[in-house]
Amino acid sequence: MPTPHTQNGALQQELRFRNRMILLLVALLGVFGVAYWRLPTLLSVYVPPDLSRPQTVAPGEIPASYVYAFAKIVLEALNYCPEDCARDYPANLEALRDYLTTTCLADLQMHRERNRSLYEFRTRRLLPMGDEIYAAEKVRRLDQKVWEVTLEYVLEEHVKGVETRRNPYGYPLRIVHYPVPVEANPYQLAFDCYVPPGPRPIAPQS
Repeated sequence: MPTPHTQNGALQQELRFRNRMILLLVALLGVFGVAYWRLPTLLSVYVPPDLSRPQTVAPGEIPASYVYAFAKIVLEALNYCPEDCARDYPANLEALRDYLTTTCLADLQMHRERNRSLYEFRTRRLLPMGDEIYAAEKVRRLDQKVWEVTLEYVLEEHVKGVETRRNPYGYPLRIVHYPVPVEANPYQLAFDCYVPPGPRPIAPQS
């Protein structure tokens, strides 16, 4: 049977252990507090195509040049029909499904269904025109997670091997932040279709 002296010693030992744990937790909280306080409010990142100098962005912010590059990749892939747009275009929509908003995907599919003759026996591609390097005026931020990107291309089309169109067009794209699984869409951005009135021919400069 433990004596009062033994019980008192065990109690003192338990109190000392508890105090040490409290001090350890306080120290850890202090370390975490200092680490949080020292977290940067701005980060310097190198974004293609210009790797010679960094851009300064806030943590979590998506650089405009990144949005621009994404818009180009999606628009070119969407409009590339090497053999027949009747088959190639639906395949493009399916391949880009995770890079299109649900509403935009439905709109593009509906447009194709209503205008089948515009896709049959037709090849299509977008050719660069002029200077395709990113410029700040090509990207306009509409919201914290919404951008309007203006791209210009020469639209080239052939029907049964005969060139039917080779004209410059302006494409106003709406790009949005799209928080889907990274495995499906590493860009975390999506094409939300065209800003009204949509693609328009560019008048030749006099």
